[in-house]
Amino acid sequence: MAIVVGTDFSDHSREAVRVAAAIAERTRTPLVLVHAAEPGMLRRDWPAGRGSAITELEQRLAAEADGLRREGLSVEPQVLLGMPDEALVEHAAKIQARMIITAALGWRSETRWRLGGVPERIAQLSRTPFLMVRLSGPFLEWCQGGRPLRVTVGDDFSHSAEVALRWLPELRRVGPVELTVAHVYNPGTESGRLGLYRANPGAEGIEALLERDLRERLSRVGEPHAELRLAESYGSVVEPLSTLAEAARADLLLLGSHQRRGLRRVRHGSVSLSALQLAQVTAVACVPVAATPEAEVPVSIPSIRRVLVSTDFSRLANLAIPHALSLLPRGGELILAHVIESPVPIVYADFWPAVALGGDDDLAEAELRRQLEALVPRDVAGRDITVRMELLTGVHAAQALCQAAERYGVDIFCVSSHGRTGVRRAVLGSVAQEVVARSRRPVLVVKHPALP
Repeated sequence: MAIVVGTDFSDHSREAVRVAAAIAERTRTPLVLVHAAEPGMLRRDWPAGRGSAITELEQRLAAEADGLRREGLSVEPQVLLGMPDEALVEHAAKIQARMIITAALGWRSETRWRLGGVPERIAQLSRTPFLMVRLSGPFLEWCQGGRPLRVTVGDDFSHSAEVALRWLPELRRVGPVELTVAHVYNPGTESGRLGLYRANPGAEGIEALLERDLRERLSRVGEPHAELRLAESYGSVVEPLSTLAEAARADLLLLGSHQRRGLRRVRHGSVSLSALQLAQVTAVACVPVAATPEAEVPVSIPSIRRVLVSTDFSRLANLAIPHALSLLPRGGELILAHVIESPVPIVYADFWPAVALGGDDDLAEAELRRQLEALVPRDVAGRDITVRMELLTGVHAAQALCQAAERYGVDIFCVSSHGRTGVRRAVLGSVAQEVVARSRRPVLVVKHPALP
């Protein structure tokens, strides 16, 4: 597969061509040097007295290709008719290119308006990874073995971010990489997800929990040694993400792209497209989700090390505990939880992820913990499994449990179903059903035959 690089013969595009040539030489990959010419502009800019405009462009492109061939590269010059972004994307798809490289500034006719400039349009349309280059210096030094390339990957726990992380081996084909993973979070959103509020000053900090989850995720994709940087934001993600990349002295900001269009793009926005315009780094790369078909994404068997199981002390709920223990290997951890539902709405009351009561209520808490301990099978000690007892409180049991699952970073949630149907379900509700609907983590629902 070849590398496609676009040129309009400007100084900016020469920076991109230098980078493409260096990467192609290092990886022994053919280079396709493309100039896209809009037919309307050819008629306006090239008088008939000068001869064929296409011939003139082909000669200029051939001369540039000859200069690259003298460096030992395999170069194919191509003059294409059409808008630069569309022509580059179509040609890259046609030859199944490894990547597209362009400069940060791309020329296009004011008579053919499109949303965004050339780099933004390529990132929006291309199914091929796209690298936008502002300066060639850091990349040339990297390709020559002078130093590692400093790469910052924006990770928001999405599938598109994972696709970007899994593209890193492509960069390592060229040379070593110093990896920083940047995560921007909304404190209000994360407080709600984790159930951590100011009323509980002793709770583990949000960033500590996010770092834990990022470390586990990076280990799964084979990048356990990356440096982590986190930042808060109540609005746009792009500016703090760019600041994190600058703080890491990044040469390249690497992002995954959903390539949303129409109303979905208006509603959700696009971090990758905004970063192409605003990020103050040497280069930005966008890896579309479509670049890695689902069939080619490595699928590893997940390991279960931490399980949350809940009980309301009913016989059916208690039977879920041995099922939860059966999932854990030696050295695993079981969080055995009981929820005390509070009738006071969250908006009017302090919300605690764990019970912290005073006076006579301390005796009640101690009694509840003793009841939980009595439910643990006796042979658990021989399996080297750690059991933690947790008393939770919240307006809704399912919400409190889902928040606890996020807070403890469990691998799976185990809950028993009472099997209510019809009117009984409508009146009493189903915690298991609500947990399945709310939980972002795998849920094992334990069903039992009717008990006497």
